[in-house]
Amino acid sequence: MSSSAKTVSFISASGGVGKTTLSAYLAMWLLENKRVTSSRLLLVDLDPTAGLSLSLMREEEYQQSVDEKRSLVELYESFFTRGVASANIEDFVTKVKHGGEYWLNILVPGEELDRMVDELWRPGNPGPSFRRLMERSGVYARYDYVIFDSAPFFDARYTVLSLYAASRYVVVLRPSLVDFRRTTRMLGRLMKHYLNDFGLSTGEFVGRFMGVFNLVRRSREADALLAKGFRGVASARSKQDERTSDLRSYVDTLENLINVSKSLIPLSAEISRLELKELEKESRKSLEEALSDIFKHINM
Repeated sequence: MSSSAKTVSFISASGGVGKTTLSAYLAMWLLENKRVTSSRLLLVDLDPTAGLSLSLMREEEYQQSVDEKRSLVELYESFFTRGVASANIEDFVTKVKHGGEYWLNILVPGEELDRMVDELWRPGNPGPSFRRLMERSGVYARYDYVIFDSAPFFDARYTVLSLYAASRYVVVLRPSLVDFRRTTRMLGRLMKHYLNDFGLSTGEFVGRFMGVFNLVRRSREADALLAKGFRGVASARSKQDERTSDLRSYVDTLENLINVSKSLIPLSAEISRLELKELEKESRKSLEEALSDIFKHINM
């Protein structure tokens, strides 16, 4: 992988945590803050539901990309099925203008991503094979920032591929006991089964991860985080009980595993609709602080 390319994968143990939304917002934030030009930024949709693609482009645009064989699946077919010696990533990328303002390059998944993943897993070494696909197509040489959005960990294979494709990982979760349990279990499995594959020390591998709390509303869950030094939402002034004690304990466990951003992203309809310009002042401030933390993590 080219050391000049900054690569990040957004992963989650649960679905519905806003991982895909944050992937898109990071791209817009990078452009708005002139951290990268649009021609040097790539979004890779590594989710068979095509959630990232469909959040940034119309359905007919997505279908046109699939029909014109511009997708991750087609890129894979070129190398591993048709045996093409080389292929230009730009021939498989779709350029879209989101919100009439942000030009974004997207590698849509295609409609048979599950088949591609099945085939990668069959002979073994799926992660290195996927990374090699990204390298040989020029992804890391052509772009300065590459953002991967993967499917939730319910099917761990997509998460694993995204780990091999990037050098930094953002773990998105809600402040709930269920998400804490699932996230710590996911991190434990990844470290147990894949740490040695990367040739890294435990500290180096763990250092690639950063947690971000999203969809945070005024609640006792938020109060448990605020009591631990987090910021970004108003307190619900709830009373401490056994549940809040459990939440604080899980926060400690997570922070002992990986670095966690202290910036909480509030639950907001405008944030969910990818309306960066329309966000109220406080919501935008909280979101941008979290995105700034992610940017620093990517550039460590």
